[in-house]
Amino acid sequence: MGFPPSVGFLFVLSVIFRMHLLRVSTGLAWLLAAISVPAQPAALTLTEALARAEARNPSLLAEGQAERAAEARIDQAGVGPAPTLEVNMENIAGTGRAQGVRGIEATVQASRTFERGGKRTQRIAFARRDREVASAEFAVHRAEVIALTAQAFTSVLVAEQRLTLAEDPVRLAQAVLSAVDARVQAGAASPAESARARAALALARAELTQAEAGLAAARAALASTWGGQAADVGRMTGAFALPRSLPPESTLLAALPGHPQIALQTAVIARQQAALELEQGRSTQDVTASGGVRFLGADSDAAFVAGVSIPFPLRGRNEGNLRAARAELAGTEQRLHAIESALRTAVTAAWQEAATAHHIAATLRTDALPAAEEAHTVVRRAYEAGELPLIDVLDAQRELAGIRRTLLDAEAACLAAFVRAESLANPALPLTTTLLSSP
Repeated sequence: MGFPPSVGFLFVLSVIFRMHLLRVSTGLAWLLAAISVPAQPAALTLTEALARAEARNPSLLAEGQAERAAEARIDQAGVGPAPTLEVNMENIAGTGRAQGVRGIEATVQASRTFERGGKRTQRIAFARRDREVASAEFAVHRAEVIALTAQAFTSVLVAEQRLTLAEDPVRLAQAVLSAVDARVQAGAASPAESARARAALALARAELTQAEAGLAAARAALASTWGGQAADVGRMTGAFALPRSLPPESTLLAALPGHPQIALQTAVIARQQAALELEQGRSTQDVTASGGVRFLGADSDAAFVAGVSIPFPLRGRNEGNLRAARAELAGTEQRLHAIESALRTAVTAAWQEAATAHHIAATLRTDALPAAEEAHTVVRRAYEAGELPLIDVLDAQRELAGIRRTLLDAEAACLAAFVRAESLANPALPLTTTLLSSP
C-alpha cells in the first residue's frame, strides 16, 4: 500500500528538518562547551613575569607620579617674587582742615624684589636634582619589585616540583598496596599489611593535597606582583635543574657599582650639594625697588615717589642653615660608602649560601639519590618474592621520598640565594634569566 504524494513530500521535509535541527543542536552544544570551559592561562616565562610586574605593579604605578610632581616643582622654581601694588591713604576723617576727605593724601606705588646671588638659578638646579632623586628612588623600587617577582617565580617552580614529587609517592603507595592485596588474597600476607599499605597511601595523598595548596599559594604570590590573581598564572616555562657550577662571585661583584641604591645615594649627594649652594645664595640680601604717585590733599596736586630697600641683617647671614647644609652633605657622602659596603657584604653572604646549597644538592643528586632509588627497587622486589616484610618496603619508600625532598630543598635554597645575590648586584637579573630559561 503506497502513500499519497503529498504525504511522502511531507515525510521528506520532516527528515530534512530533523537533520538540520540535529546539526544546529550539535553546533550549539560545542559552542556552550567552549564557553563553559575556562581558557587555561598560557605558560609563563621569567621574562614575561618580570615585564608584567614592571608594567602593572600597583605600587610602581603610584610612585610614577613622583617624577611628574618633581617636574612641576622645576617649573615653579623658575618663578620669581611677584610684584606688589600698595595703596596708602592718610588724613582721613580728621578734624579742622582735615575734616572729612578734604585733607586726604593718597599714595599708589608698585614694588618689586630683585633677587641677588643667583637664587633663581639655584632653585631650578635644586629642583632638577630633586627630580633626579625621584627618578633614582623609582629605579630602586622597580629593582625591588623585579627581585620580588623573580623570587616568586622561582617559588612557583619549586612548588611545581614539590607537587611532582608528591605525586610519585602516591603512585608508589598504590603499587605497593596492589602488591600487598595480591599477597593477602594468595594467603602469603596478613590483612594487617594491607592496612599498613592503605595508611601509607592515605599519608601520601595528604602530602599531595598539601603540595597542591602550596602551589596555589605560590601562584597567588607571583600574580600579586602585577596586581593579578592566581588564575592568571599557568604552568611555568623554565628549567629548574641547577647548572654544574654557579657563576663566580667576582662576576656579581663587578656589576655592583651600577646598583640603583648607589645611583640613588649619588643623586642624593648631588641634591644636597645643590641645597648648600641654594643656602649660600640666600645669604645674599635681595633688593626691593618701589615707585608710584602721591596725591596731595584736595588741591589734586601730585608727585612721584620712589624708594629702594635692602635688608640689614644684624644676626649673621643664614649661617645656621649653611652649617646644617654642610653637615647633611657630609652625612650623605658617608652613607654612600656605607651602602657600598653593605651591598658587597650582602652579595658575598648570599653567594656563599648559594654555593653551599649547590654543593649539598650536587652531593645528594650524585650519591644519595641513586643509592636510595636502588635500595627501594631491591627491597620491593624482595618483598614481592616473599623475602622481606612490608615494613622494609615502607621504610625504603619513606627514605627515597625524604631524600628527594631534601634534594629539592637544597636546590630551592641555592636558587633563592643566587637570585637574591644577583638582585643585589645587578637588578636586571641576566644570569638568573639565563639560568631559568628553557633548555
